[in-house]
Amino acid sequence: MKLNKITLAILFSVCSIYGFAQEHHPVKGKIENAKNESVAMAAIQIFKADSKELFDEVYANEDGTFEIPDLEDGNYRLVITEFGYQQSVTTAEVKGGELNLGNIVLQASYTETVELKGAFVRAEVSQYRNEIDKRVVEVGNDLVSAGANAAAVLNNIPSVNVDQQTGELSLRGNENVKIYIDGKPSSLSASEVLKQIPSNQIKSVEIITNPSAKYEADGKSGIINIVMIKGQKKGYNVTLNTGYEQGKKSRFNNSLTANVNIGSFNFFGNYSYNKRPSEFHGYLDNYDSKRWQAIDILNKDESQAAKFGFDWFIDDKTALTVYTNQWFGEGHGEIGSDIIKTDVNTLHPNNSNFDGDWKSQDYSLNFKRDFDKKDHNIVLDAFFSQATNTDWRNMHNTYPETENYYEDRDSKTDNVRVNLDYTNQIKDGGKIEAGLQFRREKNNNTLLTDRRIDIENTLIDPSTDFDFTRDFLSAYVNYGQKFGKFGMQLGLRAEQYKDKGNYFYNQETKNIDKDKLDFFPSAFLTYDVSEKGQVSLNYSRRIDRPGIRQLSPVAEWSTPLMSSIGNPELKPEYTDNFEVGYLQRIGKNSISANVFYRHVQDNIFRSVLVDDTNSEKFIQLYENYDKVNAYGFELAFNLVPTKWWSSNISGDFTHNTMVVARMDEFKNPYTAEIDANRLTARMNNTFKVTKSISLQHFFMYSGKYRFVQGEMQDMWRMDLGARYTFMGGKAALSARVSDIFRTFYGRLEMYDPARGYGNFRWEAQTLNIGFTYNFGGKVRSRAEAQRNKTENQGGGVGF
Repeated sequence: MKLNKITLAILFSVCSIYGFAQEHHPVKGKIENAKNESVAMAAIQIFKADSKELFDEVYANEDGTFEIPDLEDGNYRLVITEFGYQQSVTTAEVKGGELNLGNIVLQASYTETVELKGAFVRAEVSQYRNEIDKRVVEVGNDLVSAGANAAAVLNNIPSVNVDQQTGELSLRGNENVKIYIDGKPSSLSASEVLKQIPSNQIKSVEIITNPSAKYEADGKSGIINIVMIKGQKKGYNVTLNTGYEQGKKSRFNNSLTANVNIGSFNFFGNYSYNKRPSEFHGYLDNYDSKRWQAIDILNKDESQAAKFGFDWFIDDKTALTVYTNQWFGEGHGEIGSDIIKTDVNTLHPNNSNFDGDWKSQDYSLNFKRDFDKKDHNIVLDAFFSQATNTDWRNMHNTYPETENYYEDRDSKTDNVRVNLDYTNQIKDGGKIEAGLQFRREKNNNTLLTDRRIDIENTLIDPSTDFDFTRDFLSAYVNYGQKFGKFGMQLGLRAEQYKDKGNYFYNQETKNIDKDKLDFFPSAFLTYDVSEKGQVSLNYSRRIDRPGIRQLSPVAEWSTPLMSSIGNPELKPEYTDNFEVGYLQRIGKNSISANVFYRHVQDNIFRSVLVDDTNSEKFIQLYENYDKVNAYGFELAFNLVPTKWWSSNISGDFTHNTMVVARMDEFKNPYTAEIDANRLTARMNNTFKVTKSISLQHFFMYSGKYRFVQGEMQDMWRMDLGARYTFMGGKAALSARVSDIFRTFYGRLEMYDPARGYGNFRWEAQTLNIGFTYNFGGKVRSRAEAQRNKTENQGGGVGF
């Protein structure tokens, strides 16, 4: 049966469908650069003048010419993009017969991508492009249809993985990745952020594996920046999105996005509501302890999010943006953990109830002043966020010991950031960037409980209070230059940080006091092998300073058999990242390959040890190890075999050396190294049946991989979806079935600290139905006319 499923999945993965002949009504033209040289294979996206929906897409030939064969009478907007050039927009009025647009000139973009201002238009198929220090995924309808939230979108992007059980985010097999929203860190954890953000609100995702000196140095494997949609359409624009997901439970998500231009102001906002009950079931069979444990989790989450703000275009060169994000949520659930001692055949039921609520608020101010020269500006950015979280649990355990107690965890996190950035385009295409930053991270964690722990015949109160503050002063400088076919960017960042903290635990107060100055260089080199081929080489030094959950002695979570605690004595880990990449455009297609190497000093790792107070229990904690090396490669193909079929195929491999803490037969601790390999492959196909109907097919394979306690077995899944646009492109209906064959579930072998086997199932097989409707109109203003003029000239201020 399994073989039949895999065979059918492979057949789906390589299938094709027939095209539909259309009557030709041609529009022709030619794409050139400023030197009157032909620009081959530029993408030309066609939109009806009154619609945001992609109508058609063609590519320029090798000599720069293009033909759009099947346009009916009417007004159209053509958006032209090509790597290394600024995006261009032109209009076409078709009245019958052939229309020749003549030569359309693209301006070189050097190392920057210039965003077309105005209404945001989502393409049918996601677009992937490389910039000098990051990879950008312009999220298309194929990824939006993948699921209801950001976690589903990211899990479909090469080299990114979201753990289906914990929600933890990893990049290139490493969880030390920072997640940003619109270029700013979120006050929520990565797992909470990914659950809260609706997929239809994501404009693009930036994968920054080797951040330049302009970025904060935290994060061993890099930064993932989620860029949200912010309406800037002239007049007013409102978009309604509603979604329904059916697994074992029914889930709902709804959002409303709006903006309006009045005079020199653009007001924008959105609101979303999510209701996401879920189920999780699994079991663990501990061979050494003769213990079989069933795990059943029922969870009910509800959340609301709101964002509102305004742009003030003070003049043609000055703009101010102010906005706030507000998040609210609550969760309720039950955890059942029945344990059977297989050697004596006895049943021990354990269960707990939990209630939690969280609140997060972000406030941002951005001021930008452009000077007369291109790419000459100064930006002031101020940001404040606060997150509070309360988690209350009532525990009823009968194994490994009978106890009834409650736990009340409270946490509060404040973040302040103030950035001042200066950019100047200098002679011969060079560019210099410099900036200053102050930031403060303040945390308070408390645990109150009526539980008592017996340590050497003394009852200990595990209640804990932990206060921690980290201050930064940073400065950076970047210099970039183009020398013919060579491009380079060199940078240096200096960060002075101070850690201060105190915590009360086990009737004792302890303090943390650290102060250090660090330097973080970065270097990026590119060479244009040809007009369509580029080689890149880059390096950056990174740091992963222990976070609050890694430092805090407050138990992050606990079960009857295991608790996870932090280590206030942890040191930061330093990483040297090296990467070599190659990008080649072949006609309408492209291929990219990357090889990377990481050397880590004072690596932070998680170890699992037997609890000294009870040999049936385990403790998970964080420790430092001397040196760790990792390497890997990524390969991605963006293919357009026919006008109606586009495909993205990618694979990535990572090798990590991990460290585990163990005990020898005499109970002496020692560390052992583990080599861990992981292979992941993805295929995403979009088939354009008609101008209004498209089909999506997604296949993913995740190979088996080692982790600290054991080995996760391989798993795969296949999704199928469809999308239908109507009402002149203003409305769209989508449907998607995920994990059709129910093959995406966890199977693991346990090696350390005990041998065993586990099997876990989450709600991977789901039906997603989504509906989108756009409506809007015009509000005439003098400022609108001025902005429209500026946009048509390719300039202006954009946020």
